[in-house]
Amino acid sequence: MRVTEILKLDQLEPGMQLAEPVLDESGRVLVPAGAEVNESLVHGLQRREIVQVSVSYEQAEDPAQREARLAQINAQLAHLFRKAGDDDATRQLQRAVMAFRSGDAP
Repeated sequence: MRVTEILKLDQLEPGMQLAEPVLDESGRVLVPAGAEVNESLVHGLQRREIVQVSVSYEQAEDPAQREARLAQINAQLAHLFRKAGDDDATRQLQRAVMAFRSGDAP
């Protein structure tokens, strides 16, 4: 499961990706979103007195938690689509929404 959170620089680990660009006081982009965290990047941010950044990373999910989360999503979608009919387009849309909400969408 992909997780996005704001972390202090000393909590960053190599391989994490920046979820949002890092900006200076003038709003100029110092580091773009999607950049991979490495030691050099952290040292550069420390020099500019940046204290925290928004990162995105993969986190292993407990199978039982995943099943519970998917069941909850399925129940929500069943409620949302309860009056939508049962044609191919509706089923395809429901599968696409399920993939998006579960994090399995490409």
